[in-house]
Amino acid sequence: MKNLNILFPTDFSPLSIETLKTILPVVEQGKNHLVILHAATREKSDATADRIRVKNELESFLKSVPGVSSVSHETRWEYSTSRDLILKESDKVDIDLIIMATKGAQGLNTIWGSKTEAVVRDAIVPVIVMPLGAKLSMITKIALAADYDSMHHEHSLDALLQIADHQTTSIDIVTINRTEEQLSRKEKMNRKYLKRRLQNFPHRFQHHFEDEISHGLIAYAKKHGSDLIAILPRDYRFLEGLFTESLSKRMVYKSEVPLLILK
Repeated sequence: MKNLNILFPTDFSPLSIETLKTILPVVEQGKNHLVILHAATREKSDATADRIRVKNELESFLKSVPGVSSVSHETRWEYSTSRDLILKESDKVDIDLIIMATKGAQGLNTIWGSKTEAVVRDAIVPVIVMPLGAKLSMITKIALAADYDSMHHEHSLDALLQIADHQTTSIDIVTINRTEEQLSRKEKMNRKYLKRRLQNFPHRFQHHFEDEISHGLIAYAKKHGSDLIAILPRDYRFLEGLFTESLSKRMVYKSEVPLLILK
């Protein structure tokens, strides 16, 4: 992950502080630029007093994460809802990636159900979701979920390879609950295409079997020491409802591994 402009939304919460501390080494080592974003609310009748309040809150937040001074960064804020502001800023040409914290199951009604889900669903750039307790260190191994149903993800693969580092990152392409014999010839053709796209990266094709898909991806990532689980939403025919009651929501609740939702 190098030379990217990364959008990091914050509500100044302890979770946000801990998540920012976790991602700073990756930001610094990759010579990335961090855009710290806050959606403010109006609390005072005096507009000037409100602006001063938000400025002070931002300064206090930055002081709570001393390491932020060692990375290239800027702050942006507006009076807005979180979802609308995150999407507005991430739509700008300079933003390459969003990294968001989520409380997972503990935040069912307040975090994932409203803000994170909406951003993941509607953003036009990749999103890394950081579940409670997840760590984002140097990305040396990625577990990429794929079933080769289509090659609509060509642009998404560009984003994945930009985030990965071909000198240090290996990619496991993981198919859950399907054997080699169950793949159609079209799917095997798409798999060969994927192999060509990944030719400059160490990679291997793997099969993993589990009662439930999200359990399988999480179990595989833990067993093989993956630093990141990457999901191509349009890649699974049975994931059309991906952001309602399906795979990625359950994974956000359960995974201790950061999730990269590709676009």
